[in-house]
Amino acid sequence: MTDPRDARSAVVLAGGRSSRMGFDKQRLELNGTRLMGLILERLREIFDEIVVVTSDPSLYRSEPAVRAVQDEIPGHGPLGGLHAGLKQIGGAYAYLMACDMPNIDPAFVEFLYTQVADRRPDACVTRYRDWYEPFHALYAARIVERLEEFLLDGRRKIVPFLYEIDCRYLDEEVVRRFTPDWSLFANINTPEDLSGQIERSNATSGLGG
Repeated sequence: MTDPRDARSAVVLAGGRSSRMGFDKQRLELNGTRLMGLILERLREIFDEIVVVTSDPSLYRSEPAVRAVQDEIPGHGPLGGLHAGLKQIGGAYAYLMACDMPNIDPAFVEFLYTQVADRRPDACVTRYRDWYEPFHALYAARIVERLEEFLLDGRRKIVPFLYEIDCRYLDEEVVRRFTPDWSLFANINTPEDLSGQIERSNATSGLGG
């Protein structure tokens, strides 16, 4: 039997209403199909377990192999969601993404796991110039207590937290081998973004990756 610490775990952040989109982004649809449904279908092909951190767990009752939970420390944005997700996973690391990120690359996921295999850092995150990409990244389950202390101290910014842990940074030129146009990290923030994604989905007949 596989050691549960070796299970591959994904955490998807599905928060509440988006001011720029005008409605809850976990209800986004591509050609009549809910985007989150497509994301979860793709994640099930790659991961052993999926945790969705959501404001409305009832949306995921019919989704197989998905555990839906709510923030334990509300009002702390993505870090609060990561905290809730890390408390639920059985694997050593959580692959973090959001409900408005339509592109998933299995090859990049595999690459991330190779980057934590030896040194076992607390996190593995892509660096883009002076910016960090907190999604499509790995976070170790063992950091949950330090993260909880960080949040309870009233802090919620992810970059300062990364500075406090052992984070492995992947340089842009390395990651562009997998996503030359950086579309892996794209998210849908506006109706115009949604229209563009529908056009790309029609052209490729599926979820990007």
